[in-house]
Amino acid sequence: MYLSNQLLNLSSPHFLKFIILAWLGFVVSGLVYFQVGQLKSFDSDRVLLQDGWFLSFKKQLGLNTQIHEASLFLVIEQNCGCAKQAKAHITALKRFADEKGFNIIEHPYSAELHHVIPATPAAVIMDKNGEFVYAGPLSEGLACSQGSGFVETAMTNLVAGFNSKLLVADTKGCYCKNRV
Repeated sequence: MYLSNQLLNLSSPHFLKFIILAWLGFVVSGLVYFQVGQLKSFDSDRVLLQDGWFLSFKKQLGLNTQIHEASLFLVIEQNCGCAKQAKAHITALKRFADEKGFNIIEHPYSAELHHVIPATPAAVIMDKNGEFVYAGPLSEGLACSQGSGFVETAMTNLVAGFNSKLLVADTKGCYCKNRV
């Protein structure tokens, strides 16, 4: 009874605290709602899981011969808000790849890549013999943060002599679904 009497008194400090807590709860709920709405599945159409996917990817880029050095292919759609959010991660990833001796090839998203790259920003890694090492997103989670980088792990493994052959298709994060 005391609390309800205090809450009804508009000038009481308890009422002010209640209003502030209610407002704060509303703001936090709104932020969570919009952030969770931004999470998208990287490969809901299972493009990367199709038979012959890697050969199709290489064919789209004209890579039918050996490349003679480990390579990181970054596929980025410049108008993608997620690519803009991941800009710092992309810069750090390119620096990391360069330090590890990888050839870095940035390829803008195009209509030809629609059938082999389900969303951007994406990465594909090949070893020096042109063999598959990694395909998938740069990372997962909100804003494709650096903390959950799959690409760095695959590169580190390859430099250490282990090809992880990591295909990441079933993950959620900030991705632009490429519909051409």
